[in-house]
Amino acid sequence: MNTYGIGLVGCGGIAGTWIKAVDSLDQCRIELVYDLNGEAARERASECGATAVDLRTLLGSPDIDIVIICTPTPSHPDLTIDAASAGKHVLCEKPMALDLRSCRRMIASCEEQVVKLAIGHTLRFYSAFLTCRRLIDEGVIGTPVSGSIDRMGASQLRPAPGLSGADESAEHGTAANWRSDPALFGGNVLEGFIHEIDFTRAVFGDVSTVMCELGGNTVHDGLMSPDLAEALVRFESGALVTLRTGGTVALPTRGYWLAGTEGGLRFTDWSGPVEHFRHDSEEKKLISCDLPRAYAMELEDLLGAIETGGEPQNSGINGMRNVALGLGMYHSYETGCRVSFADGLPEGVSDDYRNTKW
Repeated sequence: MNTYGIGLVGCGGIAGTWIKAVDSLDQCRIELVYDLNGEAARERASECGATAVDLRTLLGSPDIDIVIICTPTPSHPDLTIDAASAGKHVLCEKPMALDLRSCRRMIASCEEQVVKLAIGHTLRFYSAFLTCRRLIDEGVIGTPVSGSIDRMGASQLRPAPGLSGADESAEHGTAANWRSDPALFGGNVLEGFIHEIDFTRAVFGDVSTVMCELGGNTVHDGLMSPDLAEALVRFESGALVTLRTGGTVALPTRGYWLAGTEGGLRFTDWSGPVEHFRHDSEEKKLISCDLPRAYAMELEDLLGAIETGGEPQNSGINGMRNVALGLGMYHSYETGCRVSFADGLPEGVSDDYRNTKW
C-alpha cells in the first residue's frame, strides 16, 4: 500500500474536518501545515502531530505528495498553480475559482506538471446523495427526467437598514469575514449551493440551458426579506430540474427529489433515509444509508486516481463545469435571458465574468 504525505494549507474551520478525514486513512498522514496566521497553524499542527512551516518549505518538502487547500476562494488559483509547479497533487476546496479563466489556469498547470487535481465537492459522497446516485446507476427509477434540488436555510429577522437594530457597521473584504463580500466569495450560489450543483450534474449530466431569477433583500413592514435564487435547468438529456437556494424565516423547506421514467427518490436529511417510490407500488420504501464518511471517501477517490492514472470524480474539469453553471445562473439573472451551454460551459459568458453583486 502506497503512503502519502499531506501538506495542509489553510487552518480555518474546514481544516479540522480534513484532519479527521486524513487520520481515518492508514495510507495518509499530515506532515506539514501552513497558514498566514501563525498561531492558527501551530494549533492545527499540534492537533494532528504535524509541523507548522512557511509555504515555501511546505511546497518544497520531499515528504509532501498531496496539498490540501483550505483557504478563501480568491487564493485557490495561485496556490493550486504553485503546488502543481512543485510537483504536488492538489485537493482544493470548493468553489474552484471565481471565474472560468482561473479554472482553466488551474487545470492547465496540473496537466503540464502531470499531477492530479480534485475539487472539494464533498456533498456527492454524503450518505443520502451517494445512495441516490447508486440507486439511479442501478436503474431503480429508470431514466432521470426531472427533479427539485432545494437547499433553503433558516434566516434571522433582519431589520431594514437605517432602522433600530440594523447592523450597518460590518466591514467587508477583510480576511476574517471574506464571505460577506460577493466579490470575494462569489455569492451564495458558488460558495454553498455549488455542492448541490455538483450533485445535480452528477445525476443528470451536461447542461443545455439555464434561466435564473434572484429575489429577496426587499423591505416589508420594516424587515428585509431573505435572499433567494431559483433556476430552471435543462439538461442535454432533456431532463428539467429546478434549483433553489436561499433563506426562509422559521419555515423548514429543504428537500430533494429526483423523478425518473419508472419511479422517484426523495430525502430531506443528508444522512438519509431515502424514500423510494415505485410505479408498481402504492407504498414508498425507506432505504437506510451508510454512516457518512464523505471527506475520507473524497480523499480515497483522489488516491485511486493517483494510483491508476485516471481522473478523480471531482476533477478540475468537473469543478470548472460546476462554476460554469453557477456563473450561468448569475449571468442569466443579470441579462434577463436564458443562457445556453456547449461542452458544459456557458455561451456568451466571458472567461473573466464574475459575480460581484449578489
